[in-house]
Amino acid sequence: LAVIDTPHLHALVPAAVAEQLRPVIARAEVVYVALAKDAGYTIPHRLTLLVTDDADTHNGFSTVTPTPIINVQLAPSLQSSFIYTGHDEFERTLVHELTHHLSNDRDPNGFRRTLSNIFGRILPNDLLSLAVAYLSTPAHQTMPSFWHEGCAQWAETEYARPGSPWGGRGRDSLTHMVWRLDAAGDGIPQPGDWRLSQQRWPFGGSAYLYGIAYTRYLAAAVKERASIWQLIERQQYRWAFAFNGGPEPLLGKDHLTLIAEARAALLAEQHRSLATLRTQPLTLAKRLTPEDGIVGAPAWLPDGRLFAAYNGPYGDPGFVRVDREGRVASAGYRSWAMGQARSLPDGTLVFSESAVTSNPWAANRVNIVTASGHHVRLDHRRLLQPDLRPVGSADVTGARRYQVAAIQLTGDGSQALSLCEAEVDDGWLFADADTGPLDHLPSQGRPWSPAFRPGHDVLTWVETDAAGSRLVSAPVIAAHPEPGANGQPVRRAATLGARTVLAEIPGRILHPVWNADGSQLFLCADHSGVANAYRLDPAKPGELVPVTNTIGGVLACVPSPDGRELALIDHDRRGPFLARIANDPTAWPKETPRIARAWPAPLAAPAPNVAAADPAPRFQLPGDAGAVADAVITPYHGLPEVRPLFWTPTTMAVPEGGYGVIGVAADPIFSHQFIGSAGVGAIHGSPVGLASYLYSGGLIDFGVVGWQAERNFDEQVVDSFGRRYDYCENRRSAELLLGTGLTGFRRRFQLFGAAGIAEYRPVHSQAKKYVGQNLINLAPFTGVEQYTEAVLAYDDGTLFPTGYTREDGLAFAVTYRHSGYGGDLEGDRVLGIGSYVFSVLPSWGQQLVVGGAVGWSEGDRFLQGQFSVGGTFNLNQLPRGYTDTTAIGSYLVGGTVAWRTPVWRPFWGHSTTPFVTRQAVLELFFDGAKASTDRLDGNGEWFRSVGANLHMNMMVWELMVNPGIGVARQLDGKENTSVLFGLDFLW
Repeated sequence: LAVIDTPHLHALVPAAVAEQLRPVIARAEVVYVALAKDAGYTIPHRLTLLVTDDADTHNGFSTVTPTPIINVQLAPSLQSSFIYTGHDEFERTLVHELTHHLSNDRDPNGFRRTLSNIFGRILPNDLLSLAVAYLSTPAHQTMPSFWHEGCAQWAETEYARPGSPWGGRGRDSLTHMVWRLDAAGDGIPQPGDWRLSQQRWPFGGSAYLYGIAYTRYLAAAVKERASIWQLIERQQYRWAFAFNGGPEPLLGKDHLTLIAEARAALLAEQHRSLATLRTQPLTLAKRLTPEDGIVGAPAWLPDGRLFAAYNGPYGDPGFVRVDREGRVASAGYRSWAMGQARSLPDGTLVFSESAVTSNPWAANRVNIVTASGHHVRLDHRRLLQPDLRPVGSADVTGARRYQVAAIQLTGDGSQALSLCEAEVDDGWLFADADTGPLDHLPSQGRPWSPAFRPGHDVLTWVETDAAGSRLVSAPVIAAHPEPGANGQPVRRAATLGARTVLAEIPGRILHPVWNADGSQLFLCADHSGVANAYRLDPAKPGELVPVTNTIGGVLACVPSPDGRELALIDHDRRGPFLARIANDPTAWPKETPRIARAWPAPLAAPAPNVAAADPAPRFQLPGDAGAVADAVITPYHGLPEVRPLFWTPTTMAVPEGGYGVIGVAADPIFSHQFIGSAGVGAIHGSPVGLASYLYSGGLIDFGVVGWQAERNFDEQVVDSFGRRYDYCENRRSAELLLGTGLTGFRRRFQLFGAAGIAEYRPVHSQAKKYVGQNLINLAPFTGVEQYTEAVLAYDDGTLFPTGYTREDGLAFAVTYRHSGYGGDLEGDRVLGIGSYVFSVLPSWGQQLVVGGAVGWSEGDRFLQGQFSVGGTFNLNQLPRGYTDTTAIGSYLVGGTVAWRTPVWRPFWGHSTTPFVTRQAVLELFFDGAKASTDRLDGNGEWFRSVGANLHMNMMVWELMVNPGIGVARQLDGKENTSVLFGLDFLW
């Protein structure tokens, strides 16, 4: 990274493109200052703006706890995305995230500000620190998600450039599409479903779609009395999670009253739009893909099926084949990028996908599936939206040369129309590809969606700029050799001939596709207010002939090789879907009716078929590009930027527990983390504390940690009369850590090694209880241990929209520890735990849970090194219901099998609060474990239990909470029955 400092921004950017990004950051300074002035916000210090280019998709994030930071990703959003803005994603996303920052980074005078000044902004690690965080955090952070996203989208729309067709999501055709579809169905959902945890399509989008509907209404209805910025300011004085009464001091109405008005106005507006659309015949298309799924632009296969990327609500995304009856079969390829697919008449397929299919953040590469079904991947990276055409005929070996056109993302956030050649040798068992150089072709604005015209040496593509979209066509001049200065041939890069503009509109043009003979071009466009399909004759530029008139929105229209059918992506209330209709011009509408996408919301009915004119914006960003010379570039060094972030009282001063305080310091991006704590043990009051440093800014993470903890082993000291006592010890340790995934960011696994030293001493106040008794247990270890340790952990579970826990995935951790190296303890210890949650019927929430634990140790035998069944330190509480230590040994085997089934599924949000009652889940389980002294599954006894748990699956803000109560019956030992209480949670 490099640093670009402006008067009010501390921008961290990719070092390789820092110079290219200086104008971008200079403009960001102008935007920040202008928004802060309108918001009535005094900028206290430079805001950290992290600009990243490590993903091929676009997004932005803002947090103010524990420290303010905004992240904007440079890659663009695709035209079919709900966050697509056409011309300048970076500025629109920056405005969006700055609005979050200006809303949430507010501590009103008084109690909260005082606590925040004392403690900082806390990331809690237990209930005590959670209580302090609740009292000290800026209250606006805890307002409903639809309010946050509605305000941010209000800003990105309100501050859009006057007259621009890219007017933010409040004016976007896809946003209005969802309102229209809901109005045509069962009506606008209630505020309890305007949340990010809403499980129905568009996944998590309700907070955005109806948040902007609400603030759009407010912008119109209360503009003479207050602005959205003033309403945001009032919310900061609310208690955490107390949303509803915020506007009353300004407007005399609470949010629920205003929401009811907004819902009624939105419903009336959308019914007017529906009436306008029905003035022309509607295109009726049968859904072929399942509900609640997302689908990419399809390609035709020779057998008449469709090939497309599909992501259902359950499981990972993948490419599928879909027949005309809607039967869906996996094609065997992952589709993390959910990109479009294209095909040749012989069945050859091309699509872009991550090279590492299990990693959605890996760079995309072009994939070709030959007509015989063999798969190859081209060498060039960060390529999207590819198309290909054969060049010449196959040679005697069967090798075939293709020209491949695609969009390549570049490091500074721009993109290039690109061309390369690839020779694909389609062998008997597999195919191999030889990829040629990649040439960037001349284009204007942002290029998108290249498509070769069959039968012509012509490439067609889309360009977007501030005015809208252009459909452009130009002949391809292939790369060729020319004589060089020394007589050796020099390669001349491919380029394009004279451009022809086939169409221009103020909006999206999506996915142009030629028919088989290259005589007609099909595309989708949303300039009428609704995304529809159109046909274009290249001999008649600018004449878009409507193909569909849909209530939803058509984002792709692909003719079949024989020209008889059209494959569509359309939408209904349950999301996008694949469909196929006859290619029958007699059924096409004469025109596509135009509907309004007014901003702010219309409060009176406009004249039929007339788009309401947008009034002059109340807020407007300056046109100033910013002082580039004031944007100073320096290298980023995280260590000098480390600052104290927060400290808090806690009942977990160290991981083993303890009453005390804990504090954190870090640099802005947490590549350097310092954690310190001090307190007393929870059992006998021994001093406890921790000091650690972790670096995670490179390929290899490393850290050092030292701590003192109090650990208790319940009832493992036994005298000759059979009386049992707890053994409590003080442990002082220091470790050096080296590996990957220590912080868990964007990693599904941890792999690291540790070298450490530890000293063990008994807590004498506890030991006095059994001093002088004749003890029959193993002696506790006291002294110094020197050790190395290796850890491998992995988790690929997924949280489904209707899920109770992470499922359909494996989770395990394996630890190996060797003690020796001259210390007082010699030995080896291996411990492995794991589980798999099978989604048997995911839509019904049925889960089969299988888990196990294996432990093995040898060498010196001491009390602390024993595996136990029952008690405090038994692994995963297996078997459940054994509250006392029942058996100990040097070897451990255990397992569990459980069935989980929902018994009540309201999925009900509590009005405008952040509280959601999702479901009640019953779990039936059978557990067993054995500790042996001679070998795995050796001379010990099995201890088993059966039982049931009932969990109430709820959400509070973005925290999924599962309080539970249950019962477990011991099948062995004392055959006692225990009541179980649990509280697990998942961010």
